[in-house]
Amino acid sequence: QSGRKEMVLDLAKFGDKGVQVKLTSGRQVTGTLKGYDQLLNLILDEVVDFLKDPDDPLKTTDQTRNLGLIV
Repeated sequence: QSGRKEMVLDLAKFGDKGVQVKLTSGRQVTGTLKGYDQLLNLILDEVVDFLKDPDDPLKTTDQTRNLGLIV
């Protein structure tokens, strides 16, 4: 083995494109992928957060909030 770790996901093809991401907290956001690292930490720009339904935390609502740039 070469000792070099390969990424499970090749995110290079999604650079500067719109992506939808479900975070480990369960939140769903959309934004433009600006960067990432081997641990899948993401840098997203123009992010929109979809708010959860207060009655059912597994569902999202039509309500959103703009977050801008997130890391």
